[in-house]
Amino acid sequence: MADASGASPPAPAALLPEPLRFERLLSDLWATFIDLAPEDFDAAVHRSLGRIVAALGIDRSTLSRVSPLTGRVEVTHSFGIDGVEPVPMPYVARVLSPWLLEMALANKPIMFEKLDEIPAEAAIDRETFRAIGLKSHVTMPLMMAGQLVGGLSFGAVVAERRWSAEVIGRMRLLADIFSSALARKHSQEALDNAIGFERLASSILASLALAAAGQENQVITQGLRQIGEFMGAERVALWGATGEPGVGLMRQWHAEGFAPPGDGGRAADLPWVTIRAMAGDVIRVPRLAELPPEAATDRAALALAGVRSLLVVPISASERVTGALSIACIERENEWPDILLPGVSLLAEVFASLHAREAAERRKRAAEGEAAHWRERLAHLVRVHTAGEMSVALAHEITQPLGAIENYALAARRRAAESPPDLERVVELIDKVIGQATRAGDVVMRMRGMVQRHALEPKPIDVERAVDECMGMVKMDCQMRDIAIHLLPAGPLPPVMVDEIHLQQVVLNLLRNAMDALEAGAGPSHESREIGISLERSGRDEIAVQVADRGIGIAEGDLERIFESFYSTKSSGLGVGLAICRKLIEAHGGTLRAAHNPGGGALFRFTLPVAAPAD
Repeated sequence: MADASGASPPAPAALLPEPLRFERLLSDLWATFIDLAPEDFDAAVHRSLGRIVAALGIDRSTLSRVSPLTGRVEVTHSFGIDGVEPVPMPYVARVLSPWLLEMALANKPIMFEKLDEIPAEAAIDRETFRAIGLKSHVTMPLMMAGQLVGGLSFGAVVAERRWSAEVIGRMRLLADIFSSALARKHSQEALDNAIGFERLASSILASLALAAAGQENQVITQGLRQIGEFMGAERVALWGATGEPGVGLMRQWHAEGFAPPGDGGRAADLPWVTIRAMAGDVIRVPRLAELPPEAATDRAALALAGVRSLLVVPISASERVTGALSIACIERENEWPDILLPGVSLLAEVFASLHAREAAERRKRAAEGEAAHWRERLAHLVRVHTAGEMSVALAHEITQPLGAIENYALAARRRAAESPPDLERVVELIDKVIGQATRAGDVVMRMRGMVQRHALEPKPIDVERAVDECMGMVKMDCQMRDIAIHLLPAGPLPPVMVDEIHLQQVVLNLLRNAMDALEAGAGPSHESREIGISLERSGRDEIAVQVADRGIGIAEGDLERIFESFYSTKSSGLGVGLAICRKLIEAHGGTLRAAHNPGGGALFRFTLPVAAPAD
């Protein structure tokens, strides 16, 4: 029956020929995972496995994640028909199915139609398959950047099953979909993990930088505990240089029930690790068996201490290695993924900064120069923290072009595989891939300048342009929160003399505070959910910038207190943002004040000196 346009409606899936039904299934799965929210991932996978079981006429389908370094396999999702139990959860593949793991690591599908077809060298695997009820089985490895990250399995439990070439081909296509979905999930988890680690590092460095005299030991021990808990480690230690090439234990933390060896551990027991660390190398040992033969002494000492995985990051100051940060896992092996290494290096820099500060105090360096150094370090941390808070909007912006890149690339691959290939369409699709890649790169570069550390560089700046760029950085976040942001026309203004990164840091901090205030206390009307920014000449020699909102406002008596270090009205705040902003503005010869907005909410106003005209 035709619709009003004269076109026939699409046939129900049950009425389509089998190849078309499978094509529809593929299309539906691609659409499901292309822009899936993290919280919806598990439910979507479970539904998809159910559809696969029905489409292929099998008894069970399972999705697993694999750690190639430790051999740990986690069965994350398993769907079976009525009467068929799901696959048991985590087991060590190197022990229970070594042949399957070896084949998967080589990116080779594992398939058999009856248990007797399994080769003799896979006797252990055969018994494992028998224990979980398999009669016929296929596992397609899931690869990401050439590395095994999981497996998509298809099993017959009720009766043996023959696997035709057509069915195997369909399984490969399904594996491609799940590889892509896992890649996106891994990327999101890595992003969240890295941002969380940088926030932790920022918090620790802020505590160290602002610790009162005599509190350093307490703050360092607390920082080591936070590192260990975040990394899932039971021992964290700080080592300092005592000579060439020796190092000595300075501070340590251990989880309850995991005390270090009686003498606290000695670097002399780990000669290979010590030499490598003092040479500036990062040592990452996910499994003691992976230590080289020349590290036999180190392997024996670590085994005696109960260590199963070890990460050692050297600490440098003034281009010289002065110590190391060691993180040890006792309960289980840990592969120390690459995504965490920049964060661990940042933590090493935290303690390097502490050593530099202590050395500066011993040499009685000028107090004013040291204060400026630490103010810039802390200002950098606030910028990193701000970038972390903007991560949701940033990730949302990047996800869109990445999803488009994947779609265009898949379409191009299909066009190229046609006979004859439609080269004109392929080139068009590749151009679209390039355009979307450029878009994603622009998003990243927009944030990169803000989080890089640099020396103070005041120069003439167009303040209106700098403020407008800050508005662009929070635009996506404002849209997600349904907040309007306006920059009132100011007319021609002279340039101001300021470090642009510091100016943008202050403006971003004020904008994000205004957004949080609106979230906490703005009324339902649209006009109340807006932020107004204005620029004006203040006297002959200053430009004033004002940020106003109609949010929750500032309590009476807190107009000055909010600029105190570690005072925050937000549960997740560091309590140093406004304090640093005021110091940055004052360092440029301006002032920063808070006031009650006459229309309700808060108003922040800061001034900057006008740049002197060029001779």
